[in-house]
Amino acid sequence: MKQKLFLDIGIDKIDSKYKVDEKKNSTFKTTHYAVLKETKKEIKKEVGDYFVTQFSYESLLIKQNSLTKEIERILKMFLKKYTKVNKILVIGLGNKNVDGDALGVITTDKLIATNQYHDFLTLPKIALFTPSVTEKTGINSFKLIEMVVNDLKPDLIFIIDSMATKSENYLNSAFEINDTGIVPGSALNSSKEISKKTFQIPVLSIGVPLCLEQNKKFYTSVFIHEVIETCSSIIANSINNIFIKHP
Repeated sequence: MKQKLFLDIGIDKIDSKYKVDEKKNSTFKTTHYAVLKETKKEIKKEVGDYFVTQFSYESLLIKQNSLTKEIERILKMFLKKYTKVNKILVIGLGNKNVDGDALGVITTDKLIATNQYHDFLTLPKIALFTPSVTEKTGINSFKLIEMVVNDLKPDLIFIIDSMATKSENYLNSAFEINDTGIVPGSALNSSKEISKKTFQIPVLSIGVPLCLEQNKKFYTSVFIHEVIETCSSIIANSINNIFIKHP
């Protein structure tokens, strides 16, 4: 099972109790939700902050710069929590050959790796890793990630992955960013989660709902290729802008 969009819980259950803030304009609407320890069991979501940016297909195609700046803004809000972020590991989950599962891999292909450079002392070290899926490698993906994390010892982990939604209203039309990590689904084939709890390192997850789940089956739309191409560019440009252009 893929990660589910936070909004799938239902607006009627989350809006008043969990909503912290909202920003809205003609291009997008970003809502900040927070889950506390005392409310975790009520909605079966991990404790942490969830930012959901909703947009139309038209906005995605013609307002990419605005969406990129908004994703940058959200990421910077999270980054303010951490005092030391000199080495970053970006993990792109999924299978490039499956449209509904390709976001993570395609996004990391567009990111700039800097971990190999040793002469630029002010430039953050960014390492990229795409473990693929166990079905393709024959190796448990979590084990591969664990080995990379233990060897690299990053200060921060980004995880980029496709998501699923039960509502057509959110399909291909939202970014979700949270600091709760990922409870592995089909992409990892493992019961272990990638989170701060697991590695004692902050983990930021970025996802887009590219699959519609109905009756235990997953569907995509005819626009999925354009959506993946554009969303992956927005995410990659946001991260590159923060750490490369404006270190």
